[in-house]
Amino acid sequence: MLCCIYRAQSQENDTVRKSGIDKLNLLSTHPFGIYISRISQNFKKSAVGQIRMRLQQQSGNVFQPQLTAYLPENPTVREDFSNTTWFFRVFTYQDQETTPTQIFEFEFDAVLKVYRVDLEIPVSDKSELQIGVRSFTAVKGNYPFSYFSSDSSIEWFHSNVAGGEDAFGRRFYGLNQVNFEYTDANDRQLSMDQGELFLGGIEASYHYYPEIEWLKNKNVFTNVSFHSGWNTTRFNRSIDIGFSANLLKEWNVKNGDFWKLGLGGSVLRKNVLEFDQNVDLGNNDYLASGEIMLEWTDITNNGNYNSIGVNYQEQTRYRKKAEEDYVYLEGDWSSINAGWHNAYTTLFESLSSWTIHFTHGRQRIQYFVYVKEDLKVNNAPDLESGIGVRFKL
Repeated sequence: MLCCIYRAQSQENDTVRKSGIDKLNLLSTHPFGIYISRISQNFKKSAVGQIRMRLQQQSGNVFQPQLTAYLPENPTVREDFSNTTWFFRVFTYQDQETTPTQIFEFEFDAVLKVYRVDLEIPVSDKSELQIGVRSFTAVKGNYPFSYFSSDSSIEWFHSNVAGGEDAFGRRFYGLNQVNFEYTDANDRQLSMDQGELFLGGIEASYHYYPEIEWLKNKNVFTNVSFHSGWNTTRFNRSIDIGFSANLLKEWNVKNGDFWKLGLGGSVLRKNVLEFDQNVDLGNNDYLASGEIMLEWTDITNNGNYNSIGVNYQEQTRYRKKAEEDYVYLEGDWSSINAGWHNAYTTLFESLSSWTIHFTHGRQRIQYFVYVKEDLKVNNAPDLESGIGVRFKL
């Protein structure tokens, strides 16, 4: 009986301490997305009572070999292409006067490391301000610093478990290297060298947690958030703004453990203000995203907790879907097995991923680790992992 009382007391204390679902920022290390202030869903049920800091590192393997995409301006060519399967289209570019065309060049091959520092600052009993900084770099992915997300680990899995020998051409192009270049239709270039560190941006979010009595009686909680981000790289100097809304449902289990389900969505307006002639990171001005996450929490005998969750994430496309009808792609399709076209074709597809997320929580600190896999096998990124810590100041 004493153990049951102690466990119940621990759960009560933990429930106050564990405000909703614990998770890191699960936005993927997409080669365009890291330059944008995208929105991560918030599945907490109440504002923080004192300042907290969160430190996070993400590591994602991106592999999209050299590709040139042509978007002919001639309406007759576009009409012909729209009636032809994309890999049967024939096009010869001569010059802009003879064959006016938008031309994009891609090559993304690196392990992208993203570093995030966030402060959660209480504003009132029902609101908080979150201020964060993100930075990133491209590395080769050598052991032991990128053990799971390196080319070597992924190709070992393909060769010995599933996928087949050199499924996407990593071995053909060379393992564990950095080649990261993109040129848009205006001849503006984006590139990253090995180890080059970028300050990606500064982000601010205002989270409001309304108390809706009839929802609270059903253990359902909600929050709404307003987001802004100042992108600071030389390739994208701009301001993004957005809005998100989230729901959280809790189920307490008799043995003192509990389940939580989070559901949320957001809309981001990219580049609402631009301070330079920025690189084209997609012609869709709005990015919408949604997340659903189920988390189970076990309370330990000493009042700490362990949580494991499964997260599904979907994001709308970077480029307009209509381009699929008239694009012509030129790449080394004969040398690799699959995915030679991914650098462009994935830009007019929605992106989706599954994540397994683990948290160990104590009174003043939480530790996080996760593994993410892209659902459509488009290598943007392929395998991604992350670690983090959150603590009271």
